[in-house]
Amino acid sequence: MLSDQRDRFDAVFSSWRSWLPAAPLLVVPIWVWVSGDKLQGLDTLGILLSSKASSLFQSELPLVKVWMERQLAALSFINGGCTILRFELRDVRTAIWQSLSIFLLGACKISVIIPTLNEERYVSKCLESLKKQSFDGDFEIIVVDGGSSDLTVDLARSTADKIIVYRSRPVGDARNFGAKLAESGIVAFIDADTVASRNWLSCIKESLSRQGIVGVTGPTLPYEGSGLDVLAYKVATGWLQRFSMLFGLPHVAGFNCAYRREPFLSCGGFEEGRTLSEDLALSLKMRHEGQLVFNKKMVAYTSIRRVRSYGYVRLAMFYLLNDAIFALTGRSLYYPPVR
Repeated sequence: MLSDQRDRFDAVFSSWRSWLPAAPLLVVPIWVWVSGDKLQGLDTLGILLSSKASSLFQSELPLVKVWMERQLAALSFINGGCTILRFELRDVRTAIWQSLSIFLLGACKISVIIPTLNEERYVSKCLESLKKQSFDGDFEIIVVDGGSSDLTVDLARSTADKIIVYRSRPVGDARNFGAKLAESGIVAFIDADTVASRNWLSCIKESLSRQGIVGVTGPTLPYEGSGLDVLAYKVATGWLQRFSMLFGLPHVAGFNCAYRREPFLSCGGFEEGRTLSEDLALSLKMRHEGQLVFNKKMVAYTSIRRVRSYGYVRLAMFYLLNDAIFALTGRSLYYPPVR
């Protein structure tokens, strides 16, 4: 009899012990109810979910793991100071439905991430170029907005699959955040003032389908300006990028590039907290994950608003000084915004 009681006790104890890691999650609704501070409660939930307390769910329930990854990414910009996020029941339903879709139908092939900030003049052209792609696979468009005060977000609603407001963060941080929410194994990056050529996505898929290749870029040319502007961009985003790869010090431009998502996230993505050279820092990390290639057909066209604001001589001196500082100290200069 005593043995039977001990066996029943062990069985009950084992059952409770398996769920014990989830017990701290009960602290969150209690805290919200007592303090009335929803953001503080969500912040606490984010910390708990990212800790070992959630290992039970992450290891045994793959669908819940996908859902939790989405919510952890969303919760992270509460930690980052963004207060626009509302974690509501419909958000949970959407996340679960997306997870089921991924599980049953498979994820899309490419996720295109566009960081924006007061880009109402350009963003529609960028999105329209993505709608006209010759790519025959599924892809999603993720717009990560830095808190625009103009019509950027409204203009993006008609085309983008996801729009996230991530206030007052540098462009590299915004790109990384979009990559965390991506549903595909390839993350492509293009800026809001940049237009993709019709074969842009097809070239990305073609390059990254080859064994050992983890990143790809291509030439970026001005879609306005003179012959001198075209030549300058051919040198900067064509010849110099190729030479950098040949010498083992790749510099992949962040406004026209794509990476395999897994190695991209494993190496930390774009260097956060920088307004300049965040793409160079990423390129130097990604070279250890695999091969970076230049696809001459992966053409994008960008505005020359920065050239018009500062001129070639001033910009060239600025970039040379920044590269020297980066090489010597690992730091970079502040990149003044142009709007």
